[in-house]
Amino acid sequence: MSKQTITTDVIIIGAGIAGLWLHHRLNRMGFHALLLENNTIGNAQTLSSQGIIHGGAKYALNGILSKATQAIGEMPARWKDCLAGQGDIDLSSVNVLADHQLMWSKEQLSSKIVSFFASKALSSRMQTVAKIEQPELFQDPKFKGALYRLDEPVLDIPSVLKAITEPWQDRIFKIPADIDISWQIENSVQSLQIGDNIKIKAQQFVLTAGEGNQALLNSLGIKIPSMQRRPLQMVMCKAKDKQQSLPSIYAHSLGSGSKPIATITSHSSEDGNIVWYIGGTIAEQGVGKSFVTLTSEAEALLHDILPWFEPPELEWATHAVNRAEPKQSALSRPDTAFVESIDNVHIAWPTKLALAPDLADKIIEKLHEQNLVAGTHASADIFPSAKIGQALWDIKFK
Repeated sequence: MSKQTITTDVIIIGAGIAGLWLHHRLNRMGFHALLLENNTIGNAQTLSSQGIIHGGAKYALNGILSKATQAIGEMPARWKDCLAGQGDIDLSSVNVLADHQLMWSKEQLSSKIVSFFASKALSSRMQTVAKIEQPELFQDPKFKGALYRLDEPVLDIPSVLKAITEPWQDRIFKIPADIDISWQIENSVQSLQIGDNIKIKAQQFVLTAGEGNQALLNSLGIKIPSMQRRPLQMVMCKAKDKQQSLPSIYAHSLGSGSKPIATITSHSSEDGNIVWYIGGTIAEQGVGKSFVTLTSEAEALLHDILPWFEPPELEWATHAVNRAEPKQSALSRPDTAFVESIDNVHIAWPTKLALAPDLADKIIEKLHEQNLVAGTHASADIFPSAKIGQALWDIKFK
């Protein structure tokens, strides 16, 4: 390959939901932005998510409206505008798995918690579900607990990635994972060198590579901000006989603590079987546990939180993933989307899927502060187009 230099306005590295959202926005605004990925689109945290557009209700189970609750509270409405084709990005083609979630307790909640849920602070996000309106799974007379409806949609993530990617696919490149990259720095970063033959010059550089941000920061000699990893081991199950498929459920199960015991979302595998994808406390406490131990605990948990439901014979899988975030004291969860700028390099983590639009706003504001100007750039076919990764349930049960 002969040596080649190309130009763009912005280089974005990392094609998860954060990089994709920003890439789409910038190109739609008239800037020329290239998105580089060394794996498949969405391959790590994005395709490992449950597709929940959180509105912050689950962060208020301790009876306090935290900064995290307030920061994420506007996101469901913003995503819904996009789903209606009226927001920052047209997501009208996305498969909406559920337009709301549920939150249930197998026992009646304390009057203090009920009063807080009914307060003005949360009443717009959480409403009691009347018995006649409860889904079939909760219609069983043995269910005596409380059931709430959360204004939080659940989306099929591969279809989200497809909708965001398609309009600007020709500006999203797959970079070989084993190729060296380096930076030309003269006061600020001038260009990115990929291997021996490709140089890309840009005005601005944005790192949205999730867990991969740490290696990029190391290559730039940037020590702060640094990154933390908070691991999870998620659990999946489906009926061995798809004729006895599990019912669809999108819900948080409440216990006595300030976090859901389990969060269950339902996804259709390639053969049409329903897969329950289970996160929450069990996923946080499942890190390092063996497959047999964790799946046995998950089976016992389902019996505990759904004691009236007799599941079919189940097949199980687990999935380990790291949540990559800006480093916090005691490895706590960050409250908001994060971006920090060092000259013309912008280091970003959305911290939650739902916060991708907010993160894009913050980065675009930083780019405007840097006086980003739309230039004229030739199209370049320097590497193959990056492809969207497979859904977990189509990988884990093969």
